[in-house]
Amino acid sequence: MALSFVLVLALAIFAEESLASGGTQWGYTGEHGTAHWGSIFRSCSGQRQSPINIETSNVKTEYWRPFTLKNYDQPPTRMRIKNNGHSAQVEMDAQAAPRVRDGGLKGEYIFAQFHFHWGHDSSLGSEHTIDGVRYPMELHLVHYKGAYGSLAEAVKKSDGLAVLGVMLEVSNSDNPALTPLVTALRNITDSGMFAEVDARHPLRAFLPRNLDTFYRYSGSLTTPTCNEVVTWTVFADAITISEKQLNAFRALMNDRNQPIVNNFRPPQPLNNRKVMVSAKSDADSAAMKKVGLTLYFMTSMAVLMMNM
Repeated sequence: MALSFVLVLALAIFAEESLASGGTQWGYTGEHGTAHWGSIFRSCSGQRQSPINIETSNVKTEYWRPFTLKNYDQPPTRMRIKNNGHSAQVEMDAQAAPRVRDGGLKGEYIFAQFHFHWGHDSSLGSEHTIDGVRYPMELHLVHYKGAYGSLAEAVKKSDGLAVLGVMLEVSNSDNPALTPLVTALRNITDSGMFAEVDARHPLRAFLPRNLDTFYRYSGSLTTPTCNEVVTWTVFADAITISEKQLNAFRALMNDRNQPIVNNFRPPQPLNNRKVMVSAKSDADSAAMKKVGLTLYFMTSMAVLMMNM
């Protein structure tokens, strides 16, 4: 039996219908824009808000086991995409729920949904910035901690959610994994519309090839009500998207019949938080050190014998 993620998505944490916001209006510009979120929603003025600017010269190296992705290579049995008035959000059904653990995460997290943030042109769009550099798009894969049993319970915990952030950079060619989504976007130009997606690609297709290098910090949802419950992973490597594909996202309309563009929150103060970057595990480092010492010993012996 296929496992449906529709029920866990009913809270629509990343959508404007968020139950936590009580239906309060918000947007990215004007009187309900990002500059006013803190006064509209008290939690949006917290001390551990997201996104942030990641300063690579000011990160702490950590040694974690590589991510373990379970069911990430299995194509979904069904996929849907929705224009929620703020973003394009993708939901899916699968025979077995995709899960992620390790990579410094404390527990196993179950996939819920993914969505995008983009700009009006390719000079901006991502929520996180790296050394001040903003990418044209950022993809967020949202997971909730399995130990808490449900998304509803997980959002009450400080470590309830784990979000994988993936940057997208412009390529001259289309990204095949995004093509079915882009095709479906034509059917959801108006806010509140949804469409079926040709579910050919597994979740792994939306991640960069290299998962070993990433940044980690504790933060919040990047939309109201900005709950500070997210363990953030931002991968150092990007995936690609073409300008043609980006323009399909920019053609979506919000509740006011205006194009959905620049749907990103500006970087928030880091305050006293630490940002970490992954590195090779202690075991790998120890093994390399052992190999290095062995080579050094053998080289020294060879030189000694030559001089005898």
